[in-house]
Amino acid sequence: MNPSPPNDPLSPLLATWRVTPTVDPQFRTQVWSRIQSRARESWPAYVRSHLAPWSIAAALVMVSAGWVGHVAGKARLSARRDAMVVSYLVDLDPRVQAKLRP
Repeated sequence: MNPSPPNDPLSPLLATWRVTPTVDPQFRTQVWSRIQSRARESWPAYVRSHLAPWSIAAALVMVSAGWVGHVAGKARLSARRDAMVVSYLVDLDPRVQAKLRP
């Protein structure tokens, strides 16, 4: 069973609506001229014109590298400390040597 069509006058109006954009004959020429103007820009000029995003990216890289180095250093220090404690305990009590090996 199909529902009856609504008595909405907007539906037939939208069905007949068509968009006809105006054609710009210079569109393709303008696009290619913008592409060529950007292609002539050198790398230092690009970085100077986008200094804020590159600075933020560099700061984020440095902060994350520092954090990763800190975490790795703490893990290595903890592992070395544990090995040193086991070695010290083995040197103090030879009976423990069977249980604790450095």
